[in-house]
Amino acid sequence: MTATAQRLPDLAPDDPKSKLTRKQIATRAAVLIGIGFCLFMWIYAFGFANDKPLAQVDDSSWSVRAEQICKVRDDLLNVNAEEAILDSKGTPQDVGAAVKKATDITEDALDEVLAVRPTSARDVRLVNEWESLYRTYIADRREVETRLLGGEAVELNETTLNGSPVSLTIGDFAKHNKMPTCQVPAGR
Repeated sequence: MTATAQRLPDLAPDDPKSKLTRKQIATRAAVLIGIGFCLFMWIYAFGFANDKPLAQVDDSSWSVRAEQICKVRDDLLNVNAEEAILDSKGTPQDVGAAVKKATDITEDALDEVLAVRPTSARDVRLVNEWESLYRTYIADRREVETRLLGGEAVELNETTLNGSPVSLTIGDFAKHNKMPTCQVPAGR
């Protein structure tokens, strides 16, 4: 070899069968575990998970009956609202009288719905929780009604549950059980 000819570095690629470092093995294992977990999650979600809402009662006949009762309630509430508009002079006492009648109608309908309970223990527990929330809502209305009848101009201030008005949870239960008219009577 001459002085001008130098030895060139070996430019051949690394041996593809060379051993992986611990860091490379750990990274590949973590990626494979992550992919496996995501794959398992999707298979479970679309193949095996229960898509029934947690607040849905199994006794659909109970829900059908409740919806029929609440439809009648809504008709009575509409008549009450029309009468209140025609008869009211706009005083807090007039508004309080209309609120009292609407709350009486709502409470009577709730009592009628709850006169027959579903059969399973799970359904009874769910309906009891819904009733408790509805009774809280009715108590809130009764407080407003009393203050209005006393001449004070007030608005409904609902009890909150997890930062939201209790009527939202009542409504969610009613929607999941295909009884949308059994939500709280908005604006009446």
